[in-house]
Amino acid sequence: MSHRSSFQLNDLFPREIDIEVCLKTLRIYQKLEGDVNCVVWDASLVLAKYLETMCFHKPDFLSGVRVLELGSGLGVVGLTAATLGAQVTLTDLPEALPLLRLNIAENKSKIASMGGYSIAESLVWGDKNSDIHKQDFDMILLADCIYYEDAVDTLIETLKSLNDTINKKPTIYLTQELRDSEIQKKLWKSFYEKLTEYFYIEKVPEEQQHINYRSSDIVLLKITKK
Repeated sequence: MSHRSSFQLNDLFPREIDIEVCLKTLRIYQKLEGDVNCVVWDASLVLAKYLETMCFHKPDFLSGVRVLELGSGLGVVGLTAATLGAQVTLTDLPEALPLLRLNIAENKSKIASMGGYSIAESLVWGDKNSDIHKQDFDMILLADCIYYEDAVDTLIETLKSLNDTINKKPTIYLTQELRDSEIQKKLWKSFYEKLTEYFYIEKVPEEQQHINYRSSDIVLLKITKK
């Protein structure tokens, strides 16, 4: 069965995202309505465009780099990295994989033409038995993944586990939209404090980000294990 036949096409619409540094345009299918894994979030564009900016200044920044994306959603960040030459494993909950794999298939030829590679796998945060924990990655990417209280501790544990079981410590890039609700403020504060216990955190200044894809409401962090 094709990826496309898993969906009613009238429930989806494509969004085109230009990757100017390599003159490619990603075609990302999203849902007309739904929950968290259905649209392109601003924080994912900020991270995707930051990767593009890094590749503009250093063309081999992602060439051949092994990348893991957590909470991939529609795959904007991971597919951008793959189009910039990375070998990317995009992960999310099992129910998110059909649409994620549709977007991988839709952009496969563009990614291959740039020497990149992408695959989607299921990963439940906190599941240390996943084969993904046995693999080596150079980089981990996360965009707008902090929105459920019960996911904070499992995400921290997953990041710790990925760093504890592999031969080298990957660089982690994380973007998060800082929302105004008291619940979301408290959630981000809790996550950030727990993160600092185990990781070094460096905020990437806005002036180092893409000139058109940055915002004071979206934080971009560079993270490494202590």
